[in-house]
Amino acid sequence: MVIKEGIKQLIDLVGRPYEEENKDGTYQGCFFPFQFLYPDYPKFKMPDTDIKSACDFAFKKIKENLKQISPQDLNEGDIITTNFRGILHIAIYINSGKIIHVFKDNTLQIGRLKMFKNFQSFRVA
Repeated sequence: MVIKEGIKQLIDLVGRPYEEENKDGTYQGCFFPFQFLYPDYPKFKMPDTDIKSACDFAFKKIKENLKQISPQDLNEGDIITTNFRGILHIAIYINSGKIIHVFKDNTLQIGRLKMFKNFQSFRVA
């Protein structure tokens, strides 16, 4: 999928609720925009543990499979991760300081990158 086209399709889905799991039992949650934009990225089953351990596991998988980049190098389609209230949160950078992510009310929405005080950025290699 071409990144610009995928982001446009995601923007068209703003307001859409999401499911915690994919049909195959793998975790989706806030990974929905990432999995939509990068369907070939490996999905994984979350460990049946406390939320902190599950988030640590998910972040480890991100670091294993993506290239970390400097926030100054952000491009459309890059991945943003942050620790929000002790839980891993993931978003897609869509340009001009904006992100698309699943957040409030469990729906897909557009937000501002500046809402994350500390974040790490990654690129699909």
